[in-house]
Amino acid sequence: MILDEARFAEFLGGRVAEADLESARAGDLWAACACGAGDAKAIAAVEVRYFPDVDAALGKMGLTADRMGEVKQGLRRLLFVGDGETPPRITEYRGTGDLRAWLRVTAMRAALKLIRKEGRETPTDDALLEARAQEDDPELAYMKAAYRAAFKKAFQEALDSLDAQERTLLKQQIVDGLGIDELGSLYQVHRATAARWLQSAREKLLSRTRRTFMMNARLSSDECESIMRMVRSQLDVSLHRRLGSG
Repeated sequence: MILDEARFAEFLGGRVAEADLESARAGDLWAACACGAGDAKAIAAVEVRYFPDVDAALGKMGLTADRMGEVKQGLRRLLFVGDGETPPRITEYRGTGDLRAWLRVTAMRAALKLIRKEGRETPTDDALLEARAQEDDPELAYMKAAYRAAFKKAFQEALDSLDAQERTLLKQQIVDGLGIDELGSLYQVHRATAARWLQSAREKLLSRTRRTFMMNARLSSDECESIMRMVRSQLDVSLHRRLGSG
């Protein structure tokens, strides 16, 4: 990709703080800058490298081949051309995450706009991943569509791997509504000990879910961590449903 270094430096200056330069994804930023400048070879290289993932993401949304083609055509205009009033969308990439994931999210946004325009509903599920989905959150929508089954399986396996006391403690707190003081009295231990037991059970559940989920879904560490951050706050929702029915 032929790109003037001064232009790239200007591109970086508008997107990456000096303190973050070392951690920024320079290669991805270089590609984004070249594509935004209209470099045909750069655009072709990005499509070859990343659009198979876009195809996979759109396919998991249940789009037909015609709809996928329509979305991708619009995506190319959005990413590499712009609409005359705004610059190419790829110039908004800031290098804080994987360009591959950023492109998938952008494709999901375009697909969701098409779905809403046609009056169709996105798939729903009562699992943890659905708990607080926002209509304008394409990353969460992509996660639900692509990784729902893998996450549910990993979460259940991690929950099953806890010992009996750990599962009971979580059930007593989340389903039965017992506080730390009540649990301490029940087990005849100091409240700090009960709190430590609960924290240990939660951390074990999350770490085992993360490990299995990342392996089964073939995610990068960054992608997996992003998903885990989004679902962490809703952990009790899923635990209440699963432990309450047990």
